[in-house]
Amino acid sequence: MTTDDEDDMPSPWAVTMADMFTLLMCFFILLFAVSSLDSKRFDNILSAVQGALGGIGGSGGVMLQGGAPGGKAVKPKSLDELTGLEEESLLQDMRQEFKGRAPDESMQITMRGNQVVLQVGGQVLFTPGSSTLAPQAQGFLDRVVRVAKNYPDYRVDIKGHTDPRPISTAKFESNWELSSLRATAVLRYLIDRGVSPKRLTATGYADTQPLVSNTSEENMAKNRRVEFVLEKKEK
Repeated sequence: MTTDDEDDMPSPWAVTMADMFTLLMCFFILLFAVSSLDSKRFDNILSAVQGALGGIGGSGGVMLQGGAPGGKAVKPKSLDELTGLEEESLLQDMRQEFKGRAPDESMQITMRGNQVVLQVGGQVLFTPGSSTLAPQAQGFLDRVVRVAKNYPDYRVDIKGHTDPRPISTAKFESNWELSSLRATAVLRYLIDRGVSPKRLTATGYADTQPLVSNTSEENMAKNRRVEFVLEKKEK
């Protein structure tokens, strides 16, 4: 025979289920908060949580197992990787590195999804119509080298861009050659300063990716630029 107090006590399984629902609610609140910042980041976290329900977590990360393509195990990802905090740390460090030392107003440091992008006007690094680095480029590129060495797990994609005005010289048959050789010149500088070539790529886009319409000299100057796109390497 049981007392009235014992009858009022919840069953052990009910307590466990209540705890589980509370934890799930916390997970969904976290996912909702992150998804409002970046949809791609939300997708990464959602996939990780789904995999974790049938996988094993360890060392502060999440291991994807059965849910991975082909049933292959995937390296655990840290919370910083899942939430993008590593990219935000890189963003802040880059802004600190160039704080008060921006070569001109053309320099911008932004985030695009899980990429950190450093953009600078072509006039900072090159003289007009040339792919030879200008003397003032060294100070700027040395700071890029420091950032690259401080974040060895990141690839650096160097992108050269021009305005649409045609060029035809003995060295450059078109803006494709000019933009490509400018990106390559920057890449070689980084390699000469000790950045691993395995982390680097250089691509010329000519005038195919303008930032603004080429309706004025000022706008065309904005479109003549070099971009450094830093993105975490897949392991």
